[in-house]
Order: sequence, then structure tokens, then C-alpha cells
Amino acid sequence: MNKTLMNEMKKLDNSGLNDVVDFARELMVMNGKMLFKPGTKVFMVQKTKKTPGTVRKVLQKNAVVDMDDGRTYRVPLVMLEAA
Repeated sequence: MNKTLMNEMKKLDNSGLNDVVDFARELMVMNGKMLFKPGTKVFMVQKTKKTPGTVRKVLQKNAVVDMDDGRTYRVPLVMLEAA
């Protein structure tokens, strides 16, 4: 992150920072939609582990992922990482 952006963020109040966080989450979802297509191998990232799987379908903010253990989950795009 560049210093100019960091300095501008230091000037924001809590409401402004919440707007920045919301915007960053929207960007992550948009980037995830561009990155993940059906058939893409991914990791579902949790606090302490990464579980491998394959994207079956990309929804607005989630993806349907077939995990390697045979289960299927609807996973938020921000929790996915390309394998």
C-alpha cells in the first residue's frame, strides 16, 4: 500500500473507514468473479486450514465449490484462493 493512501486513510473517521472496508470487500468480490470460473481448482481458506476443491458455479457473492472430500458448499468468494 502506498504511503499517500495510508496517510489519507489516517485522516478518516470511523464512518469513512467503514466505507473503505466495504469498498475493499466489493473489489475482492469483483476480482474473485473475474478469477474464478467453473472448473477452477481452488482452496477454501479458513482460519487454520486450506481445503482443496473445484468451482462448480459462480454466483453473485458466492461460489458453489465441490470439495475434494465429496461435499459441496456455497462459499463466499473472499474465502477462495486459486490453487
